Amino acid sequence: MFRFPLDAFPEKIRETIYDIHDHTQAPIELISSSVISAMSLACQSFINIKINETVCSPVSLFSLVIANSGERKTTVDRMVLRPFYQHDAHLLKKSEEAEKVYGLEKQVWDIKEKSVLQLIKKKVMKGQCVEEETIRLRELQAEKPVRSKISQCIYNNVTPEALQFAMYSHSPHVGLIADEGANILDRQVMNDLSFINSMWDGVDFRVERKTAQSFTIESGRVTLSVMVQNKPFDLYLKRQGKKARGSGFFARCLPVVIDETLTTQGDRFIRKQPANMKFLEQFHLRLKALIDETHTPVVLNQQRCLSFDLSAQHEWETIYNEIECRIRPDEHYAHMSDFASKLANNVARLSALFSYFIEGDTLIRKEYVEGAWLLCEWYMEQAIDLFGCEGGYYEALLISWLRREFSKTDYNSLRYNDIRRNGPNILRKGTLLTKVMDNLECEGVIDINCSMSGARLVYKGKNFSNNVFTKNPAYRYY
Repeated sequence: MFRFPLDAFPEKIRETIYDIHDHTQAPIELISSSVISAMSLACQSFINIKINETVCSPVSLFSLVIANSGERKTTVDRMVLRPFYQHDAHLLKKSEEAEKVYGLEKQVWDIKEKSVLQLIKKKVMKGQCVEEETIRLRELQAEKPVRSKISQCIYNNVTPEALQFAMYSHSPHVGLIADEGANILDRQVMNDLSFINSMWDGVDFRVERKTAQSFTIESGRVTLSVMVQNKPFDLYLKRQGKKARGSGFFARCLPVVIDETLTTQGDRFIRKQPANMKFLEQFHLRLKALIDETHTPVVLNQQRCLSFDLSAQHEWETIYNEIECRIRPDEHYAHMSDFASKLANNVARLSALFSYFIEGDTLIRKEYVEGAWLLCEWYMEQAIDLFGCEGGYYEALLISWLRREFSKTDYNSLRYNDIRRNGPNILRKGTLLTKVMDNLECEGVIDINCSMSGARLVYKGKNFSNNVFTKNPAYRYY
C-alpha cells in the first residue's frame, strides 16, 4: 500500500485537512474522507459532470470509513460538517414553530370543509342544487394549509420509506451520513440497495405504494458517508455482503480502513492547540454559502453540467484507458473489475468537486483530474485490500502459474523471492502475495520450508492438483 497522497488535494483543501488534524490528531485519511463528503454534499445540488458527449453524471460520492473506537470519528464528523448540522438545527427549530401554526390552521380548515360537506349531503338527500356549495368546496381546497417544506441536509437514523418521501416532498438532494455507521447499516435503508445505487447513478426512482400515494424522485442526489467500526461492518458483510458486492454498491464507494498502519493512537500527546484554523474557517464559509444557495427555489433540479478543458479531457481519457488495461486477467485490477468499472467515473466526480468548490462554474483543469486520480487510485488499493481476496481468484491464478513453473523444471520447489519477482503481475506488489500464500498453505495446496541458507522454498502440497481454488476459471489462465 503506497502512502496516502495528501498533496493531491488542492492547496486550500489540503490546508483545511491539516487544520483539522492539528486540532484533533485524528488520522489524515479519516479526515480526508469526511472533507470529500462535505464537498459532495455541498455541491451535488449545483453541478453534474460531463464525462463525454453522451454521459453527464452526478458528482455525489459514497464514502466508507472502517475505524474502531478511539479514532475520533465523531469529533471529525462534527467539525467538518458543522455548517450542515447548524443549518439542520436551525431548520428544526423553525419547523417546530411552523408546525404549531399549521396544526391550528388545519383544525380550522377541517371544520370548514366538514361543514360544507355536511351541507352538500343534506341538499343532495333533498334533491336540491349544490352548485354554490361545490364552488365553495373548490375554493376551500385552494385554501388548504400546506406544511412548510423541511429542506434537511443530513439524515442518519432513517427508514428508506421516510427518506424517499422526504426527498420527494422536501428536497431531492440529501446526505445520508453517520459517524457511527451501524445506525445506517442496521437500518432497512441499506437493504434497499437499488434505491441507493439509483441515487448514485442519477436516475429517477419510482416508489410504488399500495396504501398511500405513489411518487417519483426526480433528479435525486445522495451523498453517502458511513464511518463504522470493524465488528458492525463484519456483521453487515455476513448479512448483506454478497448482495452489496453483487449489486455494485461497494464498487461505488471510496473505502478506507483505519488499521494499525494508519491509526494515530499512541501518538496523540498533549500539545498546544493551534491559535486559529483559518483554512477550516474559509472551508466552512464556502460550505455555508453553498448551503444557503442550495435552498433557493431556482436551484432545485437546475444542476449545471461542468466540462473538462481540452488537457483535462485528454488526461481523464488516459486514466480511463489505464484502468481498462489493469482489468486484464493478470493485471492489478483483474479481480476487481466491478470496482474498476466505477473508478474513472469517481475520478471525474472528484475532479469536478475540486474545481467547483475552489473556482466555481468554470472548465475543469487538468491538475484537478490528476489529483482526483491519485486519490481514487489510493482508495482502489484500499478496496483491493478489503475485498480483493474474495472468491479465490488470486489463489487460483497463483496455482495456475506454479503448475506451469513446476512443469518446466526438474526441481520440486521454487524460491519464494522468485515468485515475488516473476510470478503473476498482480501479486508482485504490496502484501497481497503474502495473504494468498498463507491461504494456499492453510488449504494444503503448498508447503513452505526454509533451505540451509535460509531461503524460503515453496513445494507442492498434498492438495495441489485438487482443491477449492482449482475450480475457479482463473486456474486455466497459464
